[in-house]
Amino acid sequence: MTGPPREDDPSGGAFKRFEESAWSERAATYDRVTGQVTAEVAGPLLDAAGVAGAMRVLDVGCGTGIVTAAAAARGARATGADVAEGMLAVARERHPRLEFVVADAEALPFAAGAFEAVVASLVVNHLPTPERAVAEFARVLAPGGRAAVAVWDRPERAPLFGELTAAVADTGIDVHATLPPGPDPYRYADEGEMRGLLGAAGLVDVELGTLEVIHRSEDVEELWDGLLGGSARIATVIERQTPAVRERIHAAFVRRLERYGVPGGLEVVMVVKLGAARRP
Repeated sequence: MTGPPREDDPSGGAFKRFEESAWSERAATYDRVTGQVTAEVAGPLLDAAGVAGAMRVLDVGCGTGIVTAAAAARGARATGADVAEGMLAVARERHPRLEFVVADAEALPFAAGAFEAVVASLVVNHLPTPERAVAEFARVLAPGGRAAVAVWDRPERAPLFGELTAAVADTGIDVHATLPPGPDPYRYADEGEMRGLLGAAGLVDVELGTLEVIHRSEDVEELWDGLLGGSARIATVIERQTPAVRERIHAAFVRRLERYGVPGGLEVVMVVKLGAARRP
């Protein structure tokens, strides 16, 4: 949705601040739609990282703690980390026995080799410099430990968000105009890019996979409200429009979702790309 950070802001600081604020504001509504999809990704992501038993596991970009709790349910000593205080507040309330810390994925506050597995569910695509983050994943991994990341596939194969973005475009709105410059959210849907990202951090034995998640909703309004409450960039673009323009976007979204109708509601297939690798 947006391009790379500006050269005068190489760390992507403005974009990080935007993401932190946007996700904190949506912490209470995240699970209406996006959190439900995240829950479906948790199992395969933890499998890719080899999470089992009493392993020390770090969940980067933990949000409301969905993947952290899933790791703990396997017996792992799981720690969740996120930059958004609002998300962490929800995670701590829901999972009071688990550890959650404020942390920047690109500068993790943990010692080298502190974890036997690192997972990052649908977060790498939100980082200004993913290469720096994955290097941090590798640093905090113990030798032989595994890192696993999940990202959305491109909009045509992940239409839950793709159709919302397309509905904005249908109305002639420039989605870049009201947002700070940020990364290409779909770069690592490309398997070559994912392989390069993991390999550049010194990780080996790269494994790639594809996961299909079917999301079902009772009606389009449930999806509309859920997506606005569980996304950052596109939801912000919509919220900054006038009421009349928001209504036009809504109408375009309704038209686009007609194709996903099934008896009893709507059914949308979301594709997630998985990448995993080992620290030598």
